[in-house]
Amino acid sequence: MHRCFLVAAVLATVSWLVAGETNFATYKLSLRWPPAHCDAPSFECKPNVLNTFTIHGLWPQFADGKVVPPYDPETNRCTDDPVTDLDQFLRLMTPLIESLRKYWPNYGDYQNETMNENFWKHAWKLHGMCSDYSDNPASYFKTAVSLGIKYIDPFKGTRITPRLVPYMAKDISDAIKEKLGVYPQIACNEVGGTVQLTEVRFCFKRGKENSPSILQDCPIRYAYKCSDDRDEIMFVPHLIG
Repeated sequence: MHRCFLVAAVLATVSWLVAGETNFATYKLSLRWPPAHCDAPSFECKPNVLNTFTIHGLWPQFADGKVVPPYDPETNRCTDDPVTDLDQFLRLMTPLIESLRKYWPNYGDYQNETMNENFWKHAWKLHGMCSDYSDNPASYFKTAVSLGIKYIDPFKGTRITPRLVPYMAKDISDAIKEKLGVYPQIACNEVGGTVQLTEVRFCFKRGKENSPSILQDCPIRYAYKCSDDRDEIMFVPHLIG
């Protein structure tokens, strides 16, 4: 009896994974800080380092904070909508290209159109196809850009500014909480033994009309090289050329 129940549960789970929908709960808007990202020795930013947060992505995620895995026709058929071919994808994106160049650039060379386009295609394949906009790439990117513009300067009006003296992670997180009423997710890298703030991520409820707009606390508050309120994090200034 127990074995039958277990088999039924597994079959139900598999059926859900390929049923053409994903029961995710929230969206995560990720904003990157170029000076920290470009400070990694393995990465070179061209033609120079930008000095404002930019969009990294808009990611569907489950209630526990885990990101929805990419679309796969066999293991994660999260949508039954036809897969948008790459040429059609770019045609649909044409009205948004200028905004994407400005707010969602590829740091490898943000003036290289091919690299930018490949970056956006990658975002679509990895996250957009399993979002509520699986049949409409233009709406997915328009929504992401609109949210990005609204929150592009996450520390404006707070006491947190770029400097060469590290902050306690709690101070960074609390500054956002005081400003917007929710806790973000803070992501970091580590360069030469220094933990640096690389991303600020905001979590949004999945709305009835599917468009994310209502902020909520992120269930996982730290990522990568920062993991605790007591961590010391450098919000590195724009010192690299």
